[in-house]
Amino acid sequence: MTVHVARQPIFNRKEQTVAYELLYRDSDGKHPGTSINGDEATIEVLANSLLNIGLDKLSRGKQVYINFTENLLLQHFPEILPAEKIVIELLEEIETTAGIKAACKELKAKGYTLALDDFLLRDENKELIQYADIIKVDFLDTTKAERGKMKRDMAGLPLIWLAEKVETREHLQEALDEGFDLFQGFFFAEPTIISAKSIPQFSGRYFVILHEVMSSEPNVYKIAKLIEADLSLSYKLLKLLNRTVFIQRKKIKTIHQAIMLIGLDELKKWLFVMMFSSSDSMCSEEVIRVSLVRAKTLELLALCYLHDEPSSLFFLLGMLSMIDVFIHKPIEVLLQDLPVDEKIKEALLFEDGTLFQLLHLIVEMERGHWTAVSEISHEMQMEERVLLACYQDAFQWADMIIKTEAGPDYI
Repeated sequence: MTVHVARQPIFNRKEQTVAYELLYRDSDGKHPGTSINGDEATIEVLANSLLNIGLDKLSRGKQVYINFTENLLLQHFPEILPAEKIVIELLEEIETTAGIKAACKELKAKGYTLALDDFLLRDENKELIQYADIIKVDFLDTTKAERGKMKRDMAGLPLIWLAEKVETREHLQEALDEGFDLFQGFFFAEPTIISAKSIPQFSGRYFVILHEVMSSEPNVYKIAKLIEADLSLSYKLLKLLNRTVFIQRKKIKTIHQAIMLIGLDELKKWLFVMMFSSSDSMCSEEVIRVSLVRAKTLELLALCYLHDEPSSLFFLLGMLSMIDVFIHKPIEVLLQDLPVDEKIKEALLFEDGTLFQLLHLIVEMERGHWTAVSEISHEMQMEERVLLACYQDAFQWADMIIKTEAGPDYI
């Protein structure tokens, strides 16, 4: 399937492009009107920009403006992107609640730039001004008197004023005369549609969760909230956990309980399992099976022999070793946008290090090259009987995972 993102340039007073706003477009490349809600539109923009098209291609090294709803702000979605690359637009319908003020304060503390979209100063939104860097004013929906009053009321504040929906030379001259700093509208350029083939499994929510799980200081509460916000994802995670590794423990009833019980390393593994074995995958079951077998074999061998690194690192190596086949893109392109350990990237891109050597051993087993298997296992000081036992256990585990994902059973 082809996906689309619309990109509209933003200009300075010299009519130089200084940023772009990224806008949702449907599968036909058209504006959806009211057929999609704001949450879904922004998640699709993020997913398509980061994973399908590529942010560098869209931004050309400049900042990108992206609309965020109240719900996505409270779920910390803007933090998927580095602060220096994004301007967070707060939609005009966002209410000034305690939660929104706390979210804005946190984003500002982390260095993000905030813009108030389609802004018209009112009692109910004036408290947001203290967090704003940019005020966007709709030139088709405001009068000169309204704009003048706003600028007088907010005089002295360190704000950048952006005139949007500038559609004529007269609009531009009027905005220049009124002291606006930035300009956006059809007079300069209509939104350009940028398209690419979609990646089937990596939804925006998966990517945001992985980004948080793999960060240097992951927030368990935030991760749980992100997962809980997706009913399908919550169900799949609880279903897998209750039916597999933790079947002998008490049943898991909440996402937060699941995370606290299994830990973040295990959560990383299960997120990748769900992405790869999702029932709507366009990839063959055999590719999924090979990925799962590799991942589990590597994990079991790491538990037996390699104690200096977490076993989840080896599991993720196996899952990602066929990601190029799964998603139909070069692996070097895909790994640019995935928050994975540098040791995994070293193994997959440069075929170097202990992780690559272990992966090479598993691949030789798949091919039935037993002389090479003996040589590599001897070099790595691994017993062949242990290797074969781990491989057999991994096959049984992969069969169970695929059956669990495909079956009609409930938790």
